[in-house]
Amino acid sequence: MNQLNPKLRWPLDIQRHSAGSENLIVLTCPLGVTEKPLVLVSAVGPLLGGLNGSKSIEELAQDFAKVGVQRSLLDELLKLLDDHLFLENDRFLSARDKSSHDFLNNPIRPAALAGLTYSNNPQELTKEIDSFLSVARIADATNSSITPLATLISPHIDYRRGGTCYGSAYQNLKGDQADIYILIGTSHQYSELLFHLTKKDFTSPLGQLPCDRTFVESLANLYGEKHSFQDQILHRKEHSLELQVPFISRVKPGATIVPILVGGFHQMLQSGKLPDETPLYNDFVTALCETIKQANKQGRYVTFIAGVDMAHVGKHFGDKNSLTPDFMETVRERDSDYLEAISSADKKKLFNHIALDNDARKICGFPTMYTILDVAERLHWKLNCKVFDYQQAVDYQSDCAVTFAALGLYHNPI
Repeated sequence: MNQLNPKLRWPLDIQRHSAGSENLIVLTCPLGVTEKPLVLVSAVGPLLGGLNGSKSIEELAQDFAKVGVQRSLLDELLKLLDDHLFLENDRFLSARDKSSHDFLNNPIRPAALAGLTYSNNPQELTKEIDSFLSVARIADATNSSITPLATLISPHIDYRRGGTCYGSAYQNLKGDQADIYILIGTSHQYSELLFHLTKKDFTSPLGQLPCDRTFVESLANLYGEKHSFQDQILHRKEHSLELQVPFISRVKPGATIVPILVGGFHQMLQSGKLPDETPLYNDFVTALCETIKQANKQGRYVTFIAGVDMAHVGKHFGDKNSLTPDFMETVRERDSDYLEAISSADKKKLFNHIALDNDARKICGFPTMYTILDVAERLHWKLNCKVFDYQQAVDYQSDCAVTFAALGLYHNPI
């Protein structure tokens, strides 16, 4: 390892976990440059905090020697970080460039989470998804007559916690007759850009979903190639779309998709300006509406599938106060207001709901839903809504809670 001033590289996902009585720090690569997570004891937290590139190894060793940390421990930590490509150095940059090159030149977006978040065995995965759909079949049988579908809203939490909610969503996709499914969801990694396209087909153990490259190329031509594809590497590990793919493949095998990731609206919230007033946003929605119109003229119709979660609360997500049942009931009430804004297809109401407390619940699906409601408004879609399911995944021990829902937005009959 050749680095005078060691520095943790970016992006890097660092989370705290508990294993029995032991507190751990888990480091993972959100870009997939390295697949191996690194699990460390929480005592090394201060050492990690010191790896900001401002001091040499010798200076760090002197600083931490004052609190009893031996140089050998620092050297061992740095070697572990370097072996996992978690330091900002030539070794990481070379691996990152190769990983990016391989992804960009592959016409396929491989399943990144198969064998990790869900089974990579087709039979096992089919059985699991069918079990989720079978539960939903009883709950949602009365909704099958509501057509046509404009948007299906599904969670993107892991199947273990949200599987039945996925089932409640996708049971209602079975009768849909769209030619193109705009698969749109949250981009969890930072980018200066707002929307990220790709022309790749998406795979899962249950098959391959072809991308409508003609639609994507038309959209990118209107929006701008640079803005559209500059950060498409963010698709490589993003779970918000990938976790929809097995369900789509089971319900609509071989469905044609248009994959879109949506970034954060933090600057809009801080300024108090609607996203429509931001050219980078407005130009994309204008281009998307025009591309949908072009497809409609060709007799091809679209349905949105949104992979979105809702509130992320608790100390695990940086909140100061611990979770309580009373607080989660308050979250439920606020989530109900959020869902009502979506149900009424009112984008301003949705924005104002989030802005009211500066997104205190950390609703990661808000930008995606605002975008969909904006498209619906500009295309003069008249919508009604059906909420199929709402759930809260609460872990009081780790002080972590995520809420999510399954909804359908339907075109009003003419």
